[in-house]
Amino acid sequence: ALELAGVYTRAEPVRYYPNGRLASQVLGFVNTEGEGSAGIELAYDDVLKGVPGRMVLEQDPSGRALLQADFRYDAPEPGRSLFLTIDKDLQYFTETALRAAVQRYSARGGTVIVMQPASGQILALANVPDFDPNRYGEARPAALKNAAVTDVYEPGSAFKVVTFAAALEEGVITPDTELVVPDHMQVADRVFNDSHSHPTQRMTAARVLAESSNVGTIKIGLELGARALARWIERFGFGSKTGLALPGESAGIVPPLELWSGSTIATLPIGQGIAVTPLQMASAYALLANDGVWVEPKLLYGTMDERGELIASSPPSTRRVLSRATAATMTELLVGVVERGTGVEAQVPGYAVAGKTGTAQKPAPGGYGDSYIASFAGYAPAQRPEVVVLVVLDDPSPIWGGATAAPTFREIAGFALRHFGVKPTGNAESTAEELDSAPPAEPAHD
Repeated sequence: ALELAGVYTRAEPVRYYPNGRLASQVLGFVNTEGEGSAGIELAYDDVLKGVPGRMVLEQDPSGRALLQADFRYDAPEPGRSLFLTIDKDLQYFTETALRAAVQRYSARGGTVIVMQPASGQILALANVPDFDPNRYGEARPAALKNAAVTDVYEPGSAFKVVTFAAALEEGVITPDTELVVPDHMQVADRVFNDSHSHPTQRMTAARVLAESSNVGTIKIGLELGARALARWIERFGFGSKTGLALPGESAGIVPPLELWSGSTIATLPIGQGIAVTPLQMASAYALLANDGVWVEPKLLYGTMDERGELIASSPPSTRRVLSRATAATMTELLVGVVERGTGVEAQVPGYAVAGKTGTAQKPAPGGYGDSYIASFAGYAPAQRPEVVVLVVLDDPSPIWGGATAAPTFREIAGFALRHFGVKPTGNAESTAEELDSAPPAEPAHD
């Protein structure tokens, strides 16, 4: 306004996110210079921005090009558009359901991942808290990170599937193997307890998993042995990054075998003393759903060039972890968890669900504190899985995964199955009536 020499305004482009908070931690954001600073924006910054062009020429004093002089022109390479595996409608529903669960159970936050087990495609990924990328400068640092890949937690009983799958594959147990299970046992310098006191009883391995008995699982882990358990934890992918192209991914924390203490052989089988990312845990359940084959998780479906041609992304890497027979047996055991065990609140009317609850104390200086991580991981339909859903809630009330994460799973998995038009495995109407008329379930402890 003062018309000062050399002082002027200049319009500059700004990245605008029309859907606001939707998938904010997946997409990330660009800074004021237009540079990708988080999420997909950072991971694929070079692909999105392309390569600038360049022109070299000589000019006369008036600025006109000298035609007889040397001239060089390098055409710019336009950036490519990205197509993600995220389903927009499912992402919106998942975020809404997760926010409602965090509020309903007074949790500090939470994470949900929805995957397609056969392809590894991530259909929805939500975290609470989140942020609006149009105003990223106003967000708290905790909201900017993608907790599903950057944060680690002790998985607790949801990790027991690794112990059981390994023991089945090694021939240590069958579902009908009977174990003598007291309500507590000592291993080295620690005493381990089941979630509730009970007299010493004989339990099948299937019942141990359905009721999430710590003592029974520890006994299976002891039979399996330290070396075998360590090998299977690694084969499931824990302790390594998944390969998903998102910045800041953690490999988790797995104690090397040579550093195990006397009680480690008891803590690891029940998901203590190990830290995993939500993405690692979702991928582990996806391999159970995918006949024992681990598939690298994917977010990038493909890119589009300047001619409008869609170029599919490279196929994900895969590796067989379990035999088909063991994966099928694990599915049967996990169906039992949902039908008559700690995961009854995860039942989806009309569909058979396989899954497992988890309730883990959060580590604190000198041991464990009074905060908990509640989780449920599962897939449906159990015999021909279309979706894998992991729900993790940070310090909810009540603390139990079966009472908080499981019903959140039911809501999200039910929507996903209907959204994709998956044929029910049973009579949805009668199943819903049975659930409504059933007496209140006992508290789901694990």
